Amino acid sequence: GVTYPVKCVRNLTGHSIGPHQIHAGKSVPIVAGGDATRMEENEFYAVETFGTTGRGHVIEDMECSHYMKNFNAPHVPLRM
Repeated sequence: GVTYPVKCVRNLTGHSIGPHQIHAGKSVPIVAGGDATRMEENEFYAVETFGTTGRGHVIEDMECSHYMKNFNAPHVPLRM
């Protein structure tokens, strides 16, 4: 078989997890040389690694592959 080199996707990161909030604000980079934010005791994180055989950079092209709740959106009653 053929072996392809795999590199990390530099602009995707892991993240902190808060109560009822899967993306809670802090990022966990998978490459060195970025944010100096520190993890604090009693915080929870999703440490995600993203590998590719491509260029190592994701470009947003307006196609959506997943969704999440906007916690800053105003309340909208759903019952009529």
